Amino acid sequence: MVKDLAITVLVENTAWGRDLLGEHGLAWWIEADGHRILFDTGQGYVLKHNAKQLDISLNAAEAIVLSHGHDDHAGGLSDVLAECGAEVDLYLHPDTLKPKYSPRGEIGAPLRDADELERRVRRLVVTAEPMQVVPGVWLTGTIPRTHPLEDTGGSFWHDRDRQEIDRLLDDRSLFIETSKGLVVVLGCAHSGVINTLDYIADLTGVRRIYAVMGGMHLLRANRERLQATVDALSRYEVQHVGANHCTGTKAISFFWERLLDRCFECRVGTRFEVRD
Repeated sequence: MVKDLAITVLVENTAWGRDLLGEHGLAWWIEADGHRILFDTGQGYVLKHNAKQLDISLNAAEAIVLSHGHDDHAGGLSDVLAECGAEVDLYLHPDTLKPKYSPRGEIGAPLRDADELERRVRRLVVTAEPMQVVPGVWLTGTIPRTHPLEDTGGSFWHDRDRQEIDRLLDDRSLFIETSKGLVVVLGCAHSGVINTLDYIADLTGVRRIYAVMGGMHLLRANRERLQATVDALSRYEVQHVGANHCTGTKAISFFWERLLDRCFECRVGTRFEVRD
């Protein structure tokens, strides 16, 4: 269980504070009892700048985790590895290494050659199974898709000709054990927020989730799905909800209207802490 937790938003669509920059992407700096994890890297344009402004040393990371293989989460990987690759463990799902396309074209991770990655990091961990990254901080495995209202949030393929559908099985989240309950950090939640929370609850046996933050890919969600998501957050007694990145303005407004002061703004520069 983590006794001293701090989560800082390094990359997000919007910025909070002087001299910080936003981009369409997401990256988190997680400090857990002295361990440091970089969760996603954004597109790569603002990560190093924001880290410097926030007095965060990326070369202090001992692990880098990618939530999935889209370029707005994995685009900055090569730059980060140039700084600290020899000292970090890199965690990937096998499908993160596959080509990825959307209606706007290729959107896969720029660096996805397994041999090159293995040369550039201390340890490359490619797995679809849940595993502990550092004590008290866990990475989900492939998240089962069971809720009838949830989908990936768009059309995605593994090939340019749009013949092989990408179900985004590499979409994963982090969850952190604290005395106040689990803290869940999402990438894009292409698996669905409800599916993700249900899976984490099944993995851990814990039915109390203290905080959920990250991208929820609800841009196209109808009112029924939004309400089902709010109901799930309430069912798990979530006290803090920081929806950002790909969640969408409509969905974020829906959450704020119904969850009120349980919501918090989650921009570049936001710092979320849990301490015993």
